[in-house]
Amino acid sequence: MTMTTTATEPGRADRIGIRVILGVCLAGGLIMAALGAFTAITRVIDPARYPVSLLAHIPVATGPGVIDAYGDSIVVRTSALSPGATWLLAAGDLIDALVIGVVTLCFAATLWGVAQRRPFHRSLPAAAIAAGSALGIGSLLAQGLGGIGRLMAADDLSGSLGGVVEPGFLFTPVPVVVGLGLIALAYVFRAGARLQRDTEGLV
Repeated sequence: MTMTTTATEPGRADRIGIRVILGVCLAGGLIMAALGAFTAITRVIDPARYPVSLLAHIPVATGPGVIDAYGDSIVVRTSALSPGATWLLAAGDLIDALVIGVVTLCFAATLWGVAQRRPFHRSLPAAAIAAGSALGIGSLLAQGLGGIGRLMAADDLSGSLGGVVEPGFLFTPVPVVVGLGLIALAYVFRAGARLQRDTEGLV
């Protein structure tokens, strides 16, 4: 018994398009990762070069019909941060850069497998798990360390900013959820890899 799978394989034009997308995404992702790492290193060397965003409560003058208005954040450029706050903010930037790099490489590996007519190669589940773990765990670490750094920065600058700064930081759960989704996708890749091997055995 023989089977053909050419109908499910990407055509020549599709493979060229996939390679172009792969190149653009790989270059863009690695550039972003490099810039993030540069930011982290520079923040330690020259803390005043990059601003820090802090939660705040800044009253705003209002007119008729407005019950209350205030600003909820403030961006500060300063050289008065404690070393602990500076290093934690830099660590958050560095982990963000590493996450971008890992996810970019895993995405590139997946696209390369598709372009090489191996959409369910056995390496793809590992790539999905690596990308999901980096995105989920990495974003937790980056937001956690950066958040603690912002708490310390708020304490360092509370007197200089007239008491408008509030201790706290924002947490975004979306990257963690997406990371878990990518890990779940790895099991889909594994099932597809088994199906592809079974299909190839019938050719």
